[in-house]
Amino acid sequence: MTRVAVIGAGIVGLATAYELLQKGFDVTVYEAGRLAGQQTSKANGGQLSYSFVSPLASPDVLRSLHRLLLDRHGALRLRPRFDIAQMQWLLGFLAVCSQQKHQQGAEDLLALGVVSRRALDELLQKHPLEFEHNKNGKLQVFESRTVFEATSRSQTAFLRAHGVEQHELGPQEALRLEPSLAPIGQRIAGALFTPSEQAGNCELLCLRLCDLLQSLGVELRFNMPITSLRRDAQGQILAFHHHEAIDADAVVLANGTAAPALAKPLGLELGIFPLRGYSLTYPIDSNSEAPIASVSDIRNKVVYARMGDQLRVAGMIDIGVDRPGEIDARIQTLKSQVKSFFPALRPTGPATGWSGLRSARPTSKPLIGPTRVPGLFVNVGHGALGFTLAFGSARLLAESIDQSQGRTPQLASRFAM
Repeated sequence: MTRVAVIGAGIVGLATAYELLQKGFDVTVYEAGRLAGQQTSKANGGQLSYSFVSPLASPDVLRSLHRLLLDRHGALRLRPRFDIAQMQWLLGFLAVCSQQKHQQGAEDLLALGVVSRRALDELLQKHPLEFEHNKNGKLQVFESRTVFEATSRSQTAFLRAHGVEQHELGPQEALRLEPSLAPIGQRIAGALFTPSEQAGNCELLCLRLCDLLQSLGVELRFNMPITSLRRDAQGQILAFHHHEAIDADAVVLANGTAAPALAKPLGLELGIFPLRGYSLTYPIDSNSEAPIASVSDIRNKVVYARMGDQLRVAGMIDIGVDRPGEIDARIQTLKSQVKSFFPALRPTGPATGWSGLRSARPTSKPLIGPTRVPGLFVNVGHGALGFTLAFGSARLLAESIDQSQGRTPQLASRFAM
């Protein structure tokens, strides 16, 4: 039986381990930390938004480039620095900001989202894991009539063409669907509701997956970072924990922002740069006036997800921001946006702030599949879409290993190196 080492116990790595197990592989997961899901998976936006996977790079971003440098409170902020990796990533990002590339990227990611939804549904039918999963849909709330009408024309037509149901709502219809928005009812110009969208607690799902994988015979090795990759005399991949070679026939890099440092000595450039995201987690109860559906504040580009007795709020993407003072200021900005958008929210305790790095590629499309190094595979570069796309990416990766001597499936070829 082929022995596969999966590096990384975030949602992507654990989903990969599960799909490999379904293919009959002998799987071991190696994680540098002491628990699963403690990096990007820990406090992400909680969105399983399979229909909202458009690339970050777009003509709109290109047109607003000057604001990325000047607006301290903007949803997307850039801090240039003398860093070759950042410069290369930004040049690649600007190169794919055309409408044509944005459209193609959106279609590729939407197709992967379809696979991901199906893969997670199949897992949950076999193993009904509890992770505060809700299927209450997504409500996009617009405060500008112009933006609402433009988005409705373009987005609704695109989604309907791909089989996704979406409804245009007036202000009163939006309030009937989501009464918690009543305090800002006079500001609502319109809303779009997509009933198929979901949310859940990604960290909790990681922990539940660990229990499931162990019960199915997968070994999980925590506190065991893979520190280097090399080739043996025949060119095959070898992975090392310090000076100890691990026992594996194939290795999968699924460790996000840590993957480029392992791949680079082998001559592999993954095109990944870390983008910083932010979230708040509010404890709530039935009297907290919190939303039931997943809600998107379109003006500030902030998302809200109900997860049991918590409300997860996430927003903002920063490129090149790593100073503690700047990070704290961004958390405060997010808190102010929550207070403005849900002024009647009554949490049962203080919010927990979080900031973390996401491994992103200029195209927003992850790398999935084999590399030119025999036995080495990648499943990295998901950016803000890791939770949403994890199970589809895992399925494509497992198929690529299972068919490594045969033809690459058509969808997988869109995400190959």
